[in-house]
Amino acid sequence: MPVALAETSGAGTMTMANLLSIITEVFTAATGWMGSVAEIVVANPLFLIPIVFTFIGIGITLFSRLLRV
Repeated sequence: MPVALAETSGAGTMTMANLLSIITEVFTAATGWMGSVAEIVVANPLFLIPIVFTFIGIGITLFSRLLRV
């Protein structure tokens, strides 16, 4: 579903209702994309390895910063 960000009401001004509608469309699309990525990761557990390493790296970084304080 394409999102037309330049679409405005008839007078050429952006109303709050139009803005909220556009934000809702973008959020709905992003949620769908995250669902697609989650399905791919669940179907192929090999994709979890970089995610696990990322969380380990973040944990080590936070723990080392905690020790420095």
